[in-house]
Amino acid sequence: MAGLIHDLGNYIQIAGSAMSIIACRPDIAGLDGLNAMVAHAVDALERAGALVRRSFGDGDSIGDEDINIEDCLTQLVPLLRYACGPRISIRLDIGPAPQVRCSRLMLQNALLNLALNARDAMPEGGVLSMSARAVDAPETSELEILVSDTGSGMSPSTLARAFEPHFTTKASNGHGLGLSEVKSSIEGLGGRILIESVQNVGTTVILRLPIRACIVPLINSPNDMRP
Repeated sequence: MAGLIHDLGNYIQIAGSAMSIIACRPDIAGLDGLNAMVAHAVDALERAGALVRRSFGDGDSIGDEDINIEDCLTQLVPLLRYACGPRISIRLDIGPAPQVRCSRLMLQNALLNLALNARDAMPEGGVLSMSARAVDAPETSELEILVSDTGSGMSPSTLARAFEPHFTTKASNGHGLGLSEVKSSIEGLGGRILIESVQNVGTTVILRLPIRACIVPLINSPNDMRP
């Protein structure tokens, strides 16, 4: 497995270098739509490379930082637009939310995994919502992030097994690692994860992260980020 990851990292580096060269071409830079697409591809490859480095224990690639949650979620929107397609609306609702200290890469990767699960639950289209706000907890305040969809939802039996590694209900292209990996990542950040789901109504995944650094709250009104 280590050799496979190492080789994958090499291919990612080659692809990233090629995309960076393409992005510098004047005929590409002058095309707004294509230029943006190349920029997002470069960003995705950089994220993939960072995840590969993380697997080799490169602490620099996963270092904790003070995260502005509004910026953290907003940065994901372009990737989500490409990944989810035009039939899914993306909505952000960020309430009073202090900064938290954790790995931006790990948090954003967990949110991207949840968004892709939500997309797969809405093959005919729907709404993907992400919200964030500070909430009270028994021992300390927490940052609560909700990732919700208007998709098919889960049955009680499926919900009970949702975090099991390799458990999947997808007929194809499903390896059953998405939610278990998200759970592992969030717990690695010192947080916890819960799921609420109703069949034919939708699913909400609830992430709770401890607030270690409380700065000035950020208040933002709901907004529709429809592609």
